[in-house]
Amino acid sequence: MDPVAGALLKMLALLSAQTCSTVVAGNTYNCDAPLASALPRVSFSSSSELSSSHGPGFASLNRRDGAGGWTPLVSNKYQWLQIDLGERMKVTAVATQGGYGSSDWVTSYLLMFSDSGRNWKQYRREESFWGFPGNTNSDSVVHYRLQPPLEARFLRFLPLAWNSKGRIGMRIEVYGCAYRSEMVNFDGKSFLLYTINQKSISSMKEIITLKFKTRQSDGILLHREGQNGKHITLELVKGKLILFFNSGGANLPSLDAQVTLTLGSLLDDQHWHSVLIEVLNTHINFTVDKHTHRFQAEGEASLLDLDYKISFGGIPGLGKSVVFPHKSFNGCFENLFYNGVDIIDLSKKHKPEILIMGNVSFSCSHPQTVPVTFLSSRSYLALPHPTGENSIAVTFQFRTWNRAGLLLKSQFLHWSGALVLVLSDGKLKLSLCPPGQPVRAVIAGDGLNDGQWHSVSLSANGNHLSLKVDNDVSSAAHSLRGQSHSANTYYFGGYPDNSSGSQCENPLGGFQGCLKLISIGSTVVDPISIQQGALGNFSDLQIDSCGITDRCLPSYCEHGGECSQSWDTFSCDCTHTGYVGATCHSSLYERSCEAYKHRGNSSGFYFIDSDGSGPLGPALVYCNMTDSAWTSVQHNGSHLARVKSSHGESPQPVIFKYMASMDQLQALIDQADHCQQELAFHCRKSRLSAHLDGTPVSWWVGRTNETHTYWGGSLPDAQKCTCGLEGNCIDSQYHCNCDADQDEW
Repeated sequence: MDPVAGALLKMLALLSAQTCSTVVAGNTYNCDAPLASALPRVSFSSSSELSSSHGPGFASLNRRDGAGGWTPLVSNKYQWLQIDLGERMKVTAVATQGGYGSSDWVTSYLLMFSDSGRNWKQYRREESFWGFPGNTNSDSVVHYRLQPPLEARFLRFLPLAWNSKGRIGMRIEVYGCAYRSEMVNFDGKSFLLYTINQKSISSMKEIITLKFKTRQSDGILLHREGQNGKHITLELVKGKLILFFNSGGANLPSLDAQVTLTLGSLLDDQHWHSVLIEVLNTHINFTVDKHTHRFQAEGEASLLDLDYKISFGGIPGLGKSVVFPHKSFNGCFENLFYNGVDIIDLSKKHKPEILIMGNVSFSCSHPQTVPVTFLSSRSYLALPHPTGENSIAVTFQFRTWNRAGLLLKSQFLHWSGALVLVLSDGKLKLSLCPPGQPVRAVIAGDGLNDGQWHSVSLSANGNHLSLKVDNDVSSAAHSLRGQSHSANTYYFGGYPDNSSGSQCENPLGGFQGCLKLISIGSTVVDPISIQQGALGNFSDLQIDSCGITDRCLPSYCEHGGECSQSWDTFSCDCTHTGYVGATCHSSLYERSCEAYKHRGNSSGFYFIDSDGSGPLGPALVYCNMTDSAWTSVQHNGSHLARVKSSHGESPQPVIFKYMASMDQLQALIDQADHCQQELAFHCRKSRLSAHLDGTPVSWWVGRTNETHTYWGGSLPDAQKCTCGLEGNCIDSQYHCNCDADQDEW
């Protein structure tokens, strides 16, 4: 097939795929019942209360008893109001009021949710990083419908701003309905193997839906194989979901047949994420949470031509056709369906079509870690050195997008030296500053600002200083002449007073990101005790939540620009894209040869961008600057190519590949005043049509896959060559010179 024609077919197939939509049947029952008003008062809790009559138990919408709502002891950004719904529910809307008959109301707030009452996640409305609009007076009700709804047991309202002439004051309601859930837990060594009923399988479509949550960044979610290396695999890789599929076949190189679709980010956050995979013969629609990737496979081979076994949570055996590194999934699935079949329900009932391998349980209870978010460069967490320990040993995990920032600083208790750990250019640098001696430093790790969790272990004991990152055994250690002793206070993420006078000043600013699993010596730090004021002190932290978000998902960089990010912003690298600007929007090139001609350019090769900042990229063309500007698109067939030899071998097709895509060619054609293309055929004793009935025996295939039998200078359907139209063929009884069958070119 002509590649141009193939490109157009692919374009049309993709366009048709994008217009397809799948209607998923759902319940039509009302899911807007009030959930909070029916709860007992003990289901409400808060960070603090101004008095017993301002307690969280009075926070139901329209309540007037007590003080008529919840008000904390101090109105600041560390306050919260929490509801325990008793079980995991589907929440479709929330509503707020201020304190009854008062000057106390909240003007904006964050909505957080959790399954366990730990490790909270912010509900983001329409990709917004900001909170919900609140109230403008004490008694009016402000509703907000959640699109999409959320499923959770616990909800928290975090006031961001409130009436400047009053305090924080809230009354709330939550709307929704019961949520049905079937769960299965994999331990990283187990999986389910489902044998598909061959009678019920559809030859046209395959639909897989599930939710998952995990704290592991890697693992196989599902796998299915076929013949000739064909397979489809869903794998979590560094917190992103990748759908691998190989269309197999002996006529396709393995590298060309392998396709990967990537969606999601930071999916190892121990929160539920939804997955939908629709395989429609040669189409794949892949959806993770609210983002969808559509793909059209080339050719006519069905992507559904696979074996009748599909595994969930791992791969049986080594998987001969799977050539990428992989490990089994460690976490939970919820509501796993294959073409409407409830896989978890079948597993619980030990149905024969399900094979359970390893330790699989049907609940989801994992130890919950309590992360801490350092929201700004002014954030810090101060913790004391454990009593009775005479050495420094600190471990923790962190994740961030920032390339630099202070992670830890501590002054030694009995001498003026300091220990400083900074993230610099994506690497960790541990510096020891003895008084009157040169600064000693250890550097470990690289690329640590990738948003992934990284483990850190550092120690200063006697005359030994060490730093280890992600259990990297190549981490260095230094010997010291002096003695290091216990520290006074450990400052994580920042320092309240930068004028400490230490040699280890930090010019990089504070850390923005998340920390968890902090230990000092043999003491495991409890962030909840910090939140309650029983341990240490802090500034500008969000405790029990990791607020990191991926600002490159979706990417706002256009035309293939590479997105990179920090905690606050993102940027686009437009190198080699042909575009400039903050999001690679503006083209570097003119839209036509005519535009280059008006600039005074001479004939030569130029990149032109026919649609400017549109989706089409620049194409390299030759501009012939005559009285008019002619645009010539080059291809690989400008030289003569033999299609049939004189020795009688089978004819060989000649494929013309242009230096522009079909879309780019079409845009050039649409803008042109005149367009021409010539295909010439040179012959020697090689007829274009049969001798007896004139049936064409040579042809060419056009851009829409249609067959043509006319040649350069002739017209479609003329059944004549140029000499036949002009009446000057060398043999008047034929309409083409080649049909004269002469032994000369």
